[in-house]
Amino acid sequence: MNRFEERFERYLENEIIIDYKTCAYFFCMAFFYCCYRISQGSFQANVVFLFEMIVDAYVVGYIQVYLFRNFDEAPGIGRREAAGLLVCSLIHGSAAHLLGWFDGRRQAAVWFTLFMIACYLTLYVCNRIRRRADTEKLNRMLAEFKKEEQGHGEK
Repeated sequence: MNRFEERFERYLENEIIIDYKTCAYFFCMAFFYCCYRISQGSFQANVVFLFEMIVDAYVVGYIQVYLFRNFDEAPGIGRREAAGLLVCSLIHGSAAHLLGWFDGRRQAAVWFTLFMIACYLTLYVCNRIRRRADTEKLNRMLAEFKKEEQGHGEK
């Protein structure tokens, strides 16, 4: 594989990761927003706000992957990962406040920021569990392959 193909493949991998994160975090944002709207006695959502949320999630996905090295999929939480988690959550909270997602209520934006911190931590734990399960599956497949190879060698 030449250099261009390697870079293009890495770019596509990052785009898929960013799309995955955008969907996951947009769901979290929309969930909080809908819960907020229901708590205010309304069963209607502002479509413009939902559009702003998905754009916010997409932009923050790029920041998360390229600036903070995909912190929610890191093997551990160090300074860089903690900084990424806080910066990305603060971006979400600032966008919520500046764009008026919660009727300009600063307290709701603060709760939203804390909620996003919890979402990032939850996804970090889920990604860690997924990686552990993938590793166990690959080790099991490798053991089966070795056993199969040994069986073919004896015949």
